[in-house]
Amino acid sequence: MENRLKNKKDIELFIIEHKNSKKRTILNCGGNLFFVLLPSGTCYFISRQKVNGKDITKTLGHYPDISIPEAREKIKKIKIALKAEKELKQESYAPTFGSYSQEWLAFFNVKENGNGFHKNNKRFLSVRGLLRVLADLNDYPLDKITPVVVDKHLSKSDKTQVTKYNAIRILNQCLNSAVVDGLIETNPCANMLNVNGLISRKYKKPKVIGYAWAPAEELKEKYFDKLRTQIAQIKVFITIQALTCLRGGSVAALEWSWIDFDKKIITIPEEFMKMSREFCVPLTTFMESLLKKWQKHCKIERIESKYVFVSKTKIGEPLRLAAVQVALTSVLNGEVTMHGMRKSARTWMASIGVPEVIAEYALSHIPKNKIVNIYNKHDYLKERMPVMRLWNYYLYSQMPEEFKKLFGDLPDEYLNKCRKDLEDQQARIAIFNGLEDI
Repeated sequence: MENRLKNKKDIELFIIEHKNSKKRTILNCGGNLFFVLLPSGTCYFISRQKVNGKDITKTLGHYPDISIPEAREKIKKIKIALKAEKELKQESYAPTFGSYSQEWLAFFNVKENGNGFHKNNKRFLSVRGLLRVLADLNDYPLDKITPVVVDKHLSKSDKTQVTKYNAIRILNQCLNSAVVDGLIETNPCANMLNVNGLISRKYKKPKVIGYAWAPAEELKEKYFDKLRTQIAQIKVFITIQALTCLRGGSVAALEWSWIDFDKKIITIPEEFMKMSREFCVPLTTFMESLLKKWQKHCKIERIESKYVFVSKTKIGEPLRLAAVQVALTSVLNGEVTMHGMRKSARTWMASIGVPEVIAEYALSHIPKNKIVNIYNKHDYLKERMPVMRLWNYYLYSQMPEEFKKLFGDLPDEYLNKCRKDLEDQQARIAIFNGLEDI
């Protein structure tokens, strides 16, 4: 095609000439630059480059926001970048990062690999997500990946500092595996996060702040009051999570078959527990009332599922934890998190004098002492029941009416007993503290 577009006047004449066309009009401007005119009148520049025998098209910008000289300058930069990448990929017999990383990723997929090394696919999904952050490296041979190359691509990413840091960690794990497999001699990125070089400083490990939380006495104002308008399933979900002190992932996977109303117990299989062993939660009257009313609601609404909380979009699958977190984040603005409720509970238990070992088991924490962990197999289930009952009562007393309605009618006699037991426990710890002051 004739290369006529050299200045703004040429562009305006071309637009006038083809503005009534009912089809997209493309004019070759030479040097891999093309001008596109749509029937709607929208105009923009694109570049076409051949990469590995394939035509790669990139939009450079809309006209008149970008001029012909500016478009040609962008093409020059694209050509320089492509040339540099081509040189890096020459004379290499190693597989590409994309092909090898996918084989390596499959090892984490419990459904496919089935060797029992991982208890569920949580690790697989995490690794897969971080590999997607590194997608620009997929065409690079393994032996051509260096900190400079990694930095070049991650610098263009809009991901957070935490995500980039974790992506480099996964990259190193993958490249170290390639070294063991004999595909590359060394991993050039091995120390990318460990030294004080200019690149390393850009990806310094973010400071861990911890999950945002609030003291138990502030939960009504900072947590429950702000969530009163959430849909029923979200409110029941966060209430069960707060009552049981379970992690959100365990609650999201909760099945009706795990709940034994007769034995007053909820049994979470080991594959859904961070502690990698089966965990039993004492089923308090508060939990039982809430779950039975929710079960009745599901039957009325004809929600037939083995899961307590179900996905809205995929029938037969559990509610995604991310859906709950998004709903909460939009209202709470990160001031308090669902996982932070566990910190609220643990702090409250300490304030009323709950023994450390029982409080830790209530949060499904395993003993830090390895010897104790090996020999002591007691689950403190009976000891945890009164603690959970008092914690549940305290939470219930902090909840607005919109949440209390989820429980149905709790007997006044039972609530009065809980109140008295909590007051007695608080009085005992107050006396103990008073003795310390003497």
